[in-house]
Amino acid sequence: MLSLKISTLSEWNQIFDEKMKPLINLDLRGKTGKVTADIVRKIITSAKEIRDRGKHIRIKSFVRWLREKHQIDLSKKTIIEILIANDLYQPSSRRRRPKFYQSLKQSIPNGLLSLDGSDFIIKMGEEYHKFNVELATDVKTFHHDAYNITDTEISEGVIKVVEKRKSIWGTPLGVLMDHGTANLSQASGKYFQENNIELVPVGPGNPKGNGTDEGAFSQMKKVIGPIILDVSSRRALARSVLNKIIEVYITMRNRTSRIGESISPDQAITRKMTEEERQLYRERYRARRRKKEDPERQIKRDRIDWIISHHGLEVDQYALDRARKCIVGYDLKAINKSEEAFIRAIRRNSGRRVLPYFFGILKRIQNDLDVAVYQAYCHKRYHYGEMCKKERQQKETAGEIITVDDLIGMVEEAVTTSTGFIRDFCLKQVEHLVQILRKQYQYTGALKRKILDALGELSELSLAQRREAFQLVESYLI
Repeated sequence: MLSLKISTLSEWNQIFDEKMKPLINLDLRGKTGKVTADIVRKIITSAKEIRDRGKHIRIKSFVRWLREKHQIDLSKKTIIEILIANDLYQPSSRRRRPKFYQSLKQSIPNGLLSLDGSDFIIKMGEEYHKFNVELATDVKTFHHDAYNITDTEISEGVIKVVEKRKSIWGTPLGVLMDHGTANLSQASGKYFQENNIELVPVGPGNPKGNGTDEGAFSQMKKVIGPIILDVSSRRALARSVLNKIIEVYITMRNRTSRIGESISPDQAITRKMTEEERQLYRERYRARRRKKEDPERQIKRDRIDWIISHHGLEVDQYALDRARKCIVGYDLKAINKSEEAFIRAIRRNSGRRVLPYFFGILKRIQNDLDVAVYQAYCHKRYHYGEMCKKERQQKETAGEIITVDDLIGMVEEAVTTSTGFIRDFCLKQVEHLVQILRKQYQYTGALKRKILDALGELSELSLAQRREAFQLVESYLI
């Protein structure tokens, strides 16, 4: 009794009738899809005609045009690879690798304060009133508290927010902000300097919601929605309404824990971790890293550790962990080349001696290597000159039809005979047959599997003889 899946039987039921005659015309995928040198020549000629007219090759329309004009029914991927192999299309690699970014989150509550402003619009009747809201958020706990409403973004609003925050939780160590005019004004700079508050710029590659006010404003506006009051208004009324709405949001937000956390920001902002707790978590992380891992992954981690220590790169614990996690997604060759480029860069400009700059170089070099590998693959498979060469070789060996069974028969004779000169003759014939079969197969792996299956069916050979036979054939396939 046949062991067939229900899905297979269902598919047959849709394709064949009761007498097993096809109900529909099956697609010819795998038959018309065979790429020959003549097909490649037609594609190249058509692509060059488009390029000579000064136009870009639009792949989707080009594939459709080849199907209608030349009856070339190939996939978009295959046509792109043919164009790349013949230098008619720019190769690109879409392989996704881990992205490095420095986290803004700190280990101390009320250590780093995120400060930013955003515009809110109140509609009252036919009038629109625009206000700027400055909001302070604790980077570690995402705790919302101080805010100030002004007509425009001014330094007074920034200072008032920080002063209100100080009265509740004390002076923060640093303030994280963008390059807004109010943030970088002379008055703001003087205030931060007098209060010994460090200005921390927002670095590149920081995702939204990573402890910054962009995520806070995004959630706030989503909760509040449009504010429309259908009454004859005064500006003071509009301000008071906005003030109350923000108060409600902040109160609700601080009482709600974030996804994946068990306590709310209100509780987290007041909780202090002991040194024993920090050491306990640190040992847990170290034990997790000591688990069984791929040796090459550990080599890459050791390499990034050496780069950081050798070049004196300043990183916090989170950035170090992120770097060690990201580095395993890149090739050792790319890492070595990136370090060479990084050394040349910091010699020209010492300000580039930072970890994000190194990962920027690594990302570019890795992408170049991926593109080169992909381009070499396309060239080997679909280059017009190479395909013509293969077809000529196939015509030359057309009269000499060799199968895997012929090879297996000769290998069997070589491993079973006890006569020296006969074994030497068989070995030479095996090498000759292997070279002929390699020309008939595009991938050596497919030929290996077929030979292994054929050897497995030889009941006359012992297990040791089968192993010897496969090792013999494999030595000629290298």
